[in-house]
Amino acid sequence: MADEPMMPLDESIAGEQVAEVNLPATANPNSPYAWPKERRILSTRVNRIDGPVKVSGRAKYSYDMKRPGMLYGRILRSPHPHARITALDLGPALKMPGVKAAVPIAKVGGKLMYVGDEVAAVAAVTEDQARDAARAIKVEYEILPFLANVEQALQPEAPPVFEGGNVKASQTEEEGSITAGFAAAAHIVEQTYNTQVQTHVSLETHGCMCEWEGEKLTAWVSTQAVHGTREGFATSLGIPQANVRVITEHMGGGFGSKFGPDVQGIACARLAKEAKAPVQLMLDRREEHLAAGNRPSAYAKIKAGVSADGMLTAFEAESWGTGGAGASSGFPLPYIYTFPNRRRVHKDVYINAGQQRAMRAPGHPQGCFITEMLMDELADRVKMDPIEFRIRNLPPQAPNAMWREYFKIGASKFGWDKRHATGDPTPGPIKRGMGCAANRWGGGGRGTQAQCEILPDGGVVVRCGTQDLGVGTRTLIAVIAAETLGLQVKDIKVELGDSNYPFSGGSGGSTTAPAVSPAIRVTVSKVLQELATRVAPAIGVAAADITASGGRVHSKTTPGKGLSWADACKRLQTTPVSVNAGWEPGLSASGSSGVQFAEVSVDIETGIAKVDRILCVQDCGLIVNQLTAESQCIGGMVMGVGYALYEDRILDRNTAMQVNPNMEWYLVPGMSDIPKIDIMLMNQPERGVIGIGEPPTISTAAAIANAVANAIGVRVRSIPLTPQKVLTALEGERAGGTQ
Repeated sequence: MADEPMMPLDESIAGEQVAEVNLPATANPNSPYAWPKERRILSTRVNRIDGPVKVSGRAKYSYDMKRPGMLYGRILRSPHPHARITALDLGPALKMPGVKAAVPIAKVGGKLMYVGDEVAAVAAVTEDQARDAARAIKVEYEILPFLANVEQALQPEAPPVFEGGNVKASQTEEEGSITAGFAAAAHIVEQTYNTQVQTHVSLETHGCMCEWEGEKLTAWVSTQAVHGTREGFATSLGIPQANVRVITEHMGGGFGSKFGPDVQGIACARLAKEAKAPVQLMLDRREEHLAAGNRPSAYAKIKAGVSADGMLTAFEAESWGTGGAGASSGFPLPYIYTFPNRRRVHKDVYINAGQQRAMRAPGHPQGCFITEMLMDELADRVKMDPIEFRIRNLPPQAPNAMWREYFKIGASKFGWDKRHATGDPTPGPIKRGMGCAANRWGGGGRGTQAQCEILPDGGVVVRCGTQDLGVGTRTLIAVIAAETLGLQVKDIKVELGDSNYPFSGGSGGSTTAPAVSPAIRVTVSKVLQELATRVAPAIGVAAADITASGGRVHSKTTPGKGLSWADACKRLQTTPVSVNAGWEPGLSASGSSGVQFAEVSVDIETGIAKVDRILCVQDCGLIVNQLTAESQCIGGMVMGVGYALYEDRILDRNTAMQVNPNMEWYLVPGMSDIPKIDIMLMNQPERGVIGIGEPPTISTAAAIANAVANAIGVRVRSIPLTPQKVLTALEGERAGGTQ
């Protein structure tokens, strides 16, 4: 792949480096645990094993956990975007009815950097009592100057709100000769593009329940990392990790925002300690928007050149964005395509708003949107089909860089040949158009440990300290274990989501499947070897000649020699077979590629854009479960539709308060907004397992924006593509303005 300045392939996620870990692009076929070439269950469509408990309401999330004598926690948050605490008195809150504990979070003399910043926390017998008590806390503030948006922060006269400055410039990145590149260009495009701040809007909000038993803490947390969260509790509370247990039985989404206990988790543990009672502290929707993370904004002022024969010659960009109060806003630019001469200067702009956190494919949707919009504009200049233009400027094809092939496959499947030139000529207000975009991601992982136990009654239990965010990890584990042991998925009991189980890393960066899958394959293969050793005398062959398939344990060379699974396990008598093992190289790889096509309808009288259909062509190495892999694509693309058309954190420029911190005015796609979605998963079993969580959300917004431009004949270079922006662009075109 071409080098991309400013950003590694996978960002650091919540302080955890989820980098490429130097995994190869292809798995090792000679691994002793290599994936079977003939697969019974792997790569088929398997229903989620936790589906019944979820649809029946029996699944227990952190919010559902109840303990005897449980109290409710609430957090008092700053009403000001920037202030210093001059006095803090918890006394009035402690005198309120039902209140059992109150703890400070901020310190007197400390600064609060945004509306929603944490001040203190209380615990009471009822939720209403906790809310009333939080309001009773007396705080005196020294109001300080603040910055409500990027434009204010960039002004030379802006007040110095942040130490070191409101703007942090990065080092200039440059390759080749910009001067020579533009001299070789037949056409030059100069435009500015931007994306908004998008919040995570996880269906389950952040939070936990904490209970102490002496000096030992048990926390039921909505987290993407049970082991990482255990470490976070231990470090913040100054106790041994062995004294902390984190449980996440079921979890309702995180998208990169839930990797540790966070402020509310530590406050909850402190309240429980002080009150000597279990405390549950879950954030409400307003708190989620204000303080639980977001995708940073992105702006790029670009000058790019293209030769008369459609080859990219030069790329020069000044980019910036905000990750909130002192947080970064990085994104890869240019994205995927090869510019031989390029120069980029990036800067982070700080404002008084909640900080960014990693959000599904951090940085990539922004970089993809900006670059893919630019690619369409350059293709227009040379009067070339956008797909042909892209194919000419892609880096060399490789197993993890298959865009050339995928663009051709997708174009044929989608009916790209029916795409009209820019501007739908069909009479009437409804205009239709098509657009496309490409994505890339890493998706490698390692380090996971697991345990597998075979019981004398034939039961199989697999334990792993990973967590299921709702993506089907439980089912993935059961599929691999069943495939390896020759059993059915229903025969496998999966236990996960508990820091007492063998270690596994956080679920971020699409690293879960490529870390967990090999660990399960290796562990279950080894436990089968142990079983073979125990039953070989009864079968009458060497242990090395024993395998399992079709519900039997039998000889590899003489399949007729063997026992049923149940009879083989009875040979264990009273002693189970148990093995602890973990990830080994050769079963997973890194690097994925994909393309998307979108078709939209735009009403040029109202400015309303609707996505009619999307096609996703995506690889992810060996597909473990076709059904959940497709589900990942669907979820990612729905999120991309929201990013393209609806979602936008809006701050009042006079107060820096979010005006839409709810599910009523912070718009996300509803059922009627979901387009027809087609998915073509390109199975690459020779590459082993590669994560697919991130890639499907990267290119959706870019494809939609290009489709809107194709429909209406004028380009809107900013998302979300609201009716106002569409109408403004159309009005500018009618008035003869430059769009």
